[in-house]
Amino acid sequence: MLGRPLSCAADVHLRLGHYREAKRLLRQAVDLVQQGGDIFLCARSLTRLGTAEQGAGNLSAAISFHHQALLLHRQLLSPLTEPSYDWLEMDIRGRLGRAYLAAGRVREAREQFQAVLDVHGSRVHRTDRAPATEGLKDRGPR
Repeated sequence: MLGRPLSCAADVHLRLGHYREAKRLLRQAVDLVQQGGDIFLCARSLTRLGTAEQGAGNLSAAISFHHQALLLHRQLLSPLTEPSYDWLEMDIRGRLGRAYLAAGRVREAREQFQAVLDVHGSRVHRTDRAPATEGLKDRGPR
């Protein structure tokens, strides 16, 4: 399926700060993986599309895409059948937390970062939780 290579190519553009190209590739990837029924890759691509929108300065779209990804994750994937279930949830919530921070929504950001640590504390490697831990430091009122 072409959705996976498009999503991976978009990751490169995200890292380089080429948000317009990342958005274009991710929209194509989302369309293709939805047609193919790959829920995991669809949620992964949607949350990365949220990151691209954030990079382009569109925080409301970013937050919306992260919520779509989280909804797919929670409603259509299972930790019993998806080996990367926890990792994907942690990735989505971390990205959503960073989008909330960028929008000045500190309380909501803290909730997402804390959810990563609370839900996955014993099941996820410490370095994978580092972005959430960092997000909780010095971010305003608790």
